[in-house]
Amino acid sequence: MSNLTKFVDLPKPRSWGVVLKFFKTLEVVLFKIFEILDFYRPQKSIVGVPGLVMPNYTSLQAVVYNGTQEEVLGFKPRRLLNRILRGIPDLELFEEVKFQVALNEHSLRTVQGNTETRGFIQLQLPWPMPWRAPRMAWMRMKSKGVKTFLGTVSLGDYEILSAPVFFLNDEIKRIVISDIDDTIKDTRIGELVTFKKILSGLFKGNYYEYAAIDGMAELYQSLASKDTLFIYVTSTPYALAPFLLKFLREKGFPEGPVFLRWLGYGRFGHKWRALHRILSNVEKQKITLIGDSGEMDLQIYRRVCATGSLGDKVDRVLIRHVPGTPRHKTLHEREIYYNDVEELKSLLDGAHDL
Repeated sequence: MSNLTKFVDLPKPRSWGVVLKFFKTLEVVLFKIFEILDFYRPQKSIVGVPGLVMPNYTSLQAVVYNGTQEEVLGFKPRRLLNRILRGIPDLELFEEVKFQVALNEHSLRTVQGNTETRGFIQLQLPWPMPWRAPRMAWMRMKSKGVKTFLGTVSLGDYEILSAPVFFLNDEIKRIVISDIDDTIKDTRIGELVTFKKILSGLFKGNYYEYAAIDGMAELYQSLASKDTLFIYVTSTPYALAPFLLKFLREKGFPEGPVFLRWLGYGRFGHKWRALHRILSNVEKQKITLIGDSGEMDLQIYRRVCATGSLGDKVDRVLIRHVPGTPRHKTLHEREIYYNDVEELKSLLDGAHDL
C-alpha cells in the first residue's frame, strides 16, 4: 500500500519539504559513510502513541527521534543545534516505519507510513473492526530506513517503544474523553508563557516539568473498568510525546488512546477534528467530555455537540474552572462547571451509574 495520502489527516508538505529532503539526503550519505567505516553508528527511537480501533477506522501513530529514549528524556541530543536549543526536541524526518497490528488471532494488518517533514506519523486507516475484537492489542513497529532522493536507506540502530491499540468493542458502554493540560495536569499556563520562561524553555527545556492535579489519577482509576474507555485529546504537540506518555504512566492514569496535536493545526481545529472523528464512529456508547476553562474546551465541546446527531451521544460536559479564567454561562443542562476533584467525583459517579 504505497499511496497513503488518503489515509493521512494532514496536508502534504509544501515546496520547502523538497529542500529539507535534499539536506536530509546529504546527512544520510555522510552518516552512512561513517557507519560503513565504523566511525559512528546513528541511534534513533521510534515511540508508539496509543491508538484506537473503531467500527469504521483505525488510528495508528508514532514519533521518531534522533537518539535513545534515555537521551530524549534526559535532554542529551546528538545534533549541535539541539544541544544549544534544548527546548526543541530532536525529531527525525523522512523515516519510513512499518506498522503491524493483530486485530484478532486470524487477522494481522500491515501498513507503512513516513514521518516526512514533521517527525511523526499519523495514519487514519479504513480498517473495519473485526468480529469479537479484543479490548487491546500491541502495535508492532519496524524501521524501513530513511526515504531520500537516492531511495530508502537503512541507517543506524533503532530503539522501539511499542504502544497499545485500544478497541471500541461491544463491551465498552461508556467513553470518557479527557483533556490533559489544566484538566489532569497542572500546567500553570500563565507562568509558562512569560518571557523568562520562554527563554528558559528554549535553552534548558521545561516540558518535562509535569505535575498531576492532586487526586485526578486516583479518580480516573476508580472509574476505569472493563466497560469504560478513557481517551485523551490534548493540545500537546507530537514532539513532546515521550514526556506526556511518561507522565500518564508514572502518575497512574488509566491507559487509553492519546490524540496529540500537529503544530500546523491550532488547538481548536485539532480538538474539533479529533472529537468529530471519534464521535462520528461511536454507535451505542455514551460519552462524557471533561475539560477546563483555561483554553476553549467548552466552546469546542459545544460545537461538537451542535453538529448533526453527535450531541445525542454526549451525556455530560464537565469543565474544571481554572482560577483566574472566565467562567462562561452554561447553555445546556449537561454543561457543568466543577472546582475540585471532589466535585468532579460526585458528577462522574452519577454519570457512571446511569
